[in-house]
Amino acid sequence: MFPESSEILLSVKEISIDLSGRQVLRDISFRLIKGKSLALLGSNGSGKTTLLKLLAGLLEPKSGEICVNGSIGMVFQNPDIALFGTTVEENLAFSLQNLGLSRNEIRARVGETLERFDLLALRSRDILSLSGGERQRISLACALISKPPLLLLDEPFSMIDRKEGRRIAGMVGGEVERGTSVILGTNRFSEVSGYDRFVILGRNSIVFDGDRAGLIQNRDIFHEAGMPIPFELELKC
Repeated sequence: MFPESSEILLSVKEISIDLSGRQVLRDISFRLIKGKSLALLGSNGSGKTTLLKLLAGLLEPKSGEICVNGSIGMVFQNPDIALFGTTVEENLAFSLQNLGLSRNEIRARVGETLERFDLLALRSRDILSLSGGERQRISLACALISKPPLLLLDEPFSMIDRKEGRRIAGMVGGEVERGTSVILGTNRFSEVSGYDRFVILGRNSIVFDGDRAGLIQNRDIFHEAGMPIPFELELKC
């Protein structure tokens, strides 16, 4: 059964891009349904970050088309890319400036977000005084404060410790439960093992697009993508 067009949040049609004279992605096509989670897997250098930047509008494809039904929030591998050297509260408010909200609305939205992401104790702290994990949690809050229907995450746990990584992963999972669609790029299957859908990049293109059951039946696809077969899938065979 094909999804109704009203259910499709993101449609990517045959996009390709060259960077520094090298083809990074070729004929990439997939769709994402509203409220679903998609794991974008691939080895280092496979094009995950480039694809996420294309989806966010930070890069232009050489060819193809990207259609998004709504706004996008993005969390980068390095949280400092999206934050600046002022307080947590000011960073959150800055993320709302282009929405045409009143001061009262901004104040209320910031307060709700501080509580939702357990940032109340940090609200007046300077960003530069916080740990990497705390900054990544603030980056996530800034990406979601405008309530975008689609959240993109590029290796969000790679620069933080496991405890904070698990905390942020739980928050991302909570956003999916609230109806936010999520695409998370990583080379670690363990970070996305419970996701609805898996797109694996290899040799500049998609080598797999399907669910966990499909991955279990096609575990060798990881070798084609230059990745080891995740032990979580080996245990389920």
